[in-house]
Amino acid sequence: MEKTNYYKAFVAQTQEEILQAVFEKDENIIIAISLHNGAYLEGILLDITEDDNAQKSICLLSNDEQVSFFSLHSVTLITIKQPKKMLVELSKGTISRPLSSENKELTVLQLKRWLNTEKSLLGNQIKEINLDATTLDTLNNRLNIQDIFAALKNAIDQLTKDTLGQEAWKNIETINLQQAETLQLSIHAETLSIALAIDKALPKNLSNILEEKLLQQL
Repeated sequence: MEKTNYYKAFVAQTQEEILQAVFEKDENIIIAISLHNGAYLEGILLDITEDDNAQKSICLLSNDEQVSFFSLHSVTLITIKQPKKMLVELSKGTISRPLSSENKELTVLQLKRWLNTEKSLLGNQIKEINLDATTLDTLNNRLNIQDIFAALKNAIDQLTKDTLGQEAWKNIETINLQQAETLQLSIHAETLSIALAIDKALPKNLSNILEEKLLQQL
């Protein structure tokens, strides 16, 4: 991703979608908000609350530590003051990782070596991990593949906490990972196949999703 071109991936979103994305970020994002009455507010989003009538109220902390309260209905304009911190959210996942990840290095060989080590951690019975070759061409994809297998390991760790889970998992010998628009997981004989959008932002709760789908299949 060229640093001068990432803005082209941003897509229009509703004010509610933008505010929710800002609120769900782990780090504080400075935003500016204009209201119907002409007021201009700038600061950090503290809370979004919905009342019994489905009306949403917003709480904002300013730089000089003033706290403002207003309704979503009164918002006319939202400005993200630090868009580089929200590349994934503003592009709705088209940009799959934060800009900071570009400082990381993970070659195809390094990824394959890492997977070879990870294979034994997924289970001593795992003989083979197969990747869709077309997904290895970009750094973002390779980093996502690494994250997918890390999430899979967490899911398997939860699954195999008891004897029943261990018995179910020990039959899997091959893991296939493929590119797809929607997340799918299937098991045929001794092969686990996972398909998802490797080139997009991964679900935040991927480990839980994989665990749930494994429980449905095993």
